[in-house]
Amino acid sequence: MGRSLLAYLPVNLANIVVSFGLIVVLTRLLSPEEFGRYAIAMITLQFVHMGAFTWLEAAMARFQARAEKDGDVPSHLRTIYLLGGGIGALSVGLFLGIIYLLPLASELKTVLAFALGTAGLQLIFNLGMEAHKAAHRVTRYSLTYSSQMLLSFSIGIALVIFTPLRESGPYVGIIIGLLIALAIDLPFMLLRQKRGQFQTARAKRYAAYGFPICISLLLGYTLNSSDVYIIAAIMGEASAGHYNAGYNLANRSLEILFIWLSMAVTPVAVTAFEKAGQDGSRDIMRDYGASLLWLAMPAAMGIALVSKDAGFILGESVRDEAVTVMPFIAFAGLINGLITYYVQRAFMLSGKTRDFVWVMVPPVVLNIALNIILVPKFGLMGAVWSTIAGYGLAFVFAVLLARRHYPLPWPLRATFEIALACFAMAAVVTALPLDTLSPGPLTLVIKASVGALVYLGTCWVLNAADCRTIIRGFAQGIRQRNQIIEMSE
Repeated sequence: MGRSLLAYLPVNLANIVVSFGLIVVLTRLLSPEEFGRYAIAMITLQFVHMGAFTWLEAAMARFQARAEKDGDVPSHLRTIYLLGGGIGALSVGLFLGIIYLLPLASELKTVLAFALGTAGLQLIFNLGMEAHKAAHRVTRYSLTYSSQMLLSFSIGIALVIFTPLRESGPYVGIIIGLLIALAIDLPFMLLRQKRGQFQTARAKRYAAYGFPICISLLLGYTLNSSDVYIIAAIMGEASAGHYNAGYNLANRSLEILFIWLSMAVTPVAVTAFEKAGQDGSRDIMRDYGASLLWLAMPAAMGIALVSKDAGFILGESVRDEAVTVMPFIAFAGLINGLITYYVQRAFMLSGKTRDFVWVMVPPVVLNIALNIILVPKFGLMGAVWSTIAGYGLAFVFAVLLARRHYPLPWPLRATFEIALACFAMAAVVTALPLDTLSPGPLTLVIKASVGALVYLGTCWVLNAADCRTIIRGFAQGIRQRNQIIEMSE
């Protein structure tokens, strides 16, 4: 797992640059209304992608190892790629037609059209990336995905600055970046489909596995993002931009950590499950859960502690409103990440993805109802409270149901130790004598540095999540490799 984390580091770094770069640049270059339209288009794009395409990506990730075991990778790839090409073209055309017919403002229609225009290309690109991860072609995946993200980001920002595209510029940049990446990667994937055949039975099996994942992701994303639509309808597009800026800065910081660990561990867990069953994957999942908590819990606490200090990252037009929601969104993002990137893996490995759908229905209903009630009364904080309540209910339901199908281990001791280290960090950072300094980069660096040192020191003393054992193991491995190199010389 440690080697996989290092191998996926370039993707994580590119994710950081693009995620925070978009927030930093777009909240300065765009007006609150323009940023609000950009956010609405991004959320709509994610809804479309999850509802129409993620079942194919999930099938690629889940069944690649089985196809390798059965010696039938070409037909596996051919089936999914043909489905992806056909469904992608039809879905994008359908949704563009719906946008044209809807009674929306022309500015919103334009950015929505460009956003949805990326969906089909993104699907074909993502299928290749999922295949690379599942087949443990980590280097190819890291280089290709990182390059595409950075290229799309750079082109998109240039289009915002130098053309009248404004909030549509980032989406045009994504289209150009995907076309360049596909020109390199798609021939590689097509070569691996040689002599493969489209198999209807295989397609049905993939759909039966993947469609529940689509629905559950849609429900999860509704829980995550429906508040932006409600805020826009009740408070206006500018308020939606304020909320989305704070939400993205807090939640995306955590999500990057979750994605990094997930992309490193999930293929390993799936391969272990296929070869050795539940017992073979359970140890991996236990270590994975402890690692998620060890990284994500202090990150969430840190975001809450430095939210005002990190406000300089955002443009002035959205800053004041955005930083007020960040501490609470960090807590909500921690719960969301544990559901999506840990508990959901139990349903994935056991194949009981349909049951995960029912986990998400009550939290989504609760979240939407609370948003409609609380946003008119309490504004953006009403949306925050609604989100926390929905995630809390989803977490309880998900854990209880997951353990019926898979022996999902929960590292209780590690949770307690990590929580103690987080509270020690919070106590020291809160007590720092920084009242004479204005919130900004300097106070952010001081708080982050002191907080990290206190957290790591406390974890070392407590051996939280066996971190001391792991670090010593890494050090011993490095020493052994150095000795082997010296002997060979």
